[in-house]
Amino acid sequence: MDPSLTRRQLLRGGADLAMLGSSASALALIDPKDISRLLGQMPSQLKAALPAEALQAADVIGELLGLEGKAKALRLPGSKLGIGEGGIAADPERLYETAMPRLVALIDRAERAAPGLAEQAGGLLAKLHATQHVVAEALARLDSGDAPLLRLPLAQVAPDGEAIKLPDAVVTVPQEPEPDPVLGAPRTSLKYDEIGREYEDWFKAAKIRPKNADHARWHLTMMREARPRYEAVGKRLGIPWHFIAAIHGLEASFNFRAHLHNGDFPLAARTRQVPAGRPRVWLPPSDWESSAIDALRLMGFTGEADWSLPRTLYRLEAFNGFGYRRMGRATPYLWSFSTLYERGKYVADGRFDPNARSHQCGAAVMLKVLADAGELSA
Repeated sequence: MDPSLTRRQLLRGGADLAMLGSSASALALIDPKDISRLLGQMPSQLKAALPAEALQAADVIGELLGLEGKAKALRLPGSKLGIGEGGIAADPERLYETAMPRLVALIDRAERAAPGLAEQAGGLLAKLHATQHVVAEALARLDSGDAPLLRLPLAQVAPDGEAIKLPDAVVTVPQEPEPDPVLGAPRTSLKYDEIGREYEDWFKAAKIRPKNADHARWHLTMMREARPRYEAVGKRLGIPWHFIAAIHGLEASFNFRAHLHNGDFPLAARTRQVPAGRPRVWLPPSDWESSAIDALRLMGFTGEADWSLPRTLYRLEAFNGFGYRRMGRATPYLWSFSTLYERGKYVADGRFDPNARSHQCGAAVMLKVLADAGELSA
């Protein structure tokens, strides 16, 4: 321990560490209103000893509660997107799932009456999004100049007779695929003609897990509320609005103050992460719609005629990457929140952790809630 710390600092910091740092379950016991105070009082040497995930959760929760407090002081109206209020269980495993909808709702509340507050919330949402987002394989290859895999349209990702070389995954521990007991494991073929029917079968079989039901319903509400914005972009590019909604949820956590490409914030600047420097020409008004059009064109989703459900799901999987399929696993990009996905996630470029779980709602599940509500249409 750093000898410059006084006995009083050690005693006070030790108590804080006992509450904040031992585990996710211990962190969940803290009154979230006290988190910012505790972190502010803690000596930096002790703060460095905290588990990174616990510290990150505490930081995000403290900021979120502070912003919600400002909205309350300003007497901002409520939002249809609101879900949950008051304290947040400070569990890093649940942080994204619980905090993301509240930040989206806060931006919605402040958008007109307090744009500065909405911008702050947009920045925090971008920070939270970064904890879940992994660069889509398509964008990574485009950014590196390796065009063959992604030379779009994505419907032609695996033409007959042309093998596609994908990087081998680095697996953190030995693992075995966990195929669905009824459907079996996903087929390893990358050819649409050979796996198109699989998408239909899996979509019919997928059930939303009870523990994710409330958040799946929130996604339905979100997509309904934002539908006019998605439709306006979709009509210009010939892309169904629900497809744009799913991409927006996964690539930017529904943040209309960030770039659709990867969730980078703010819109006033070009993207920093892969794909960096987008849009190439970026002058005012620098709005979300202009960025979204650039992103969807770059992703290669324009100019397609077939937007049937299986073709749509194929494009989504191809865009994110076929790494899960090669291992015989269901991709969370499509099936997270459903009974077809339990665990296993690429946590970084080329690094697969069989014990990690996606905390984002999969694109197929988003389309599923729309279909169940009778709203899955172009």
